[in-house]
Amino acid sequence: MKKLNQFQKFDFASWQKGKKFMIQGVRFNEKKGCVSLDVVIYEDTTDYGDPSVTNLFEKFKVHCIQDVKESDVEKYAPRDVIIFKNIGKCTVWGDFASQLSAEAVVEVVK
Repeated sequence: MKKLNQFQKFDFASWQKGKKFMIQGVRFNEKKGCVSLDVVIYEDTTDYGDPSVTNLFEKFKVHCIQDVKESDVEKYAPRDVIIFKNIGKCTVWGDFASQLSAEAVVEVVK
């Protein structure tokens, strides 16, 4: 069957509980027309039902849907801690459905 992934919904709000996030890389994404962040999970206290499972130091892509100018890159820097203010489309992808990308509005924690 084709396009089945269009009918899957990723619950980002629940998934992010117990996690803290830090920017690893920042660039303007010409194709998406917005700032893209490489984000790392630097703390993960989520209960996955198995104490050996963690997503600590895993990386995913965030497309900052409100930051649409190249100069918006200056709002972010590697090692900035961020929180998610609003989540748009989330895509789980890859051969083992182990990759994540999200469209979001984020805020740098001062």
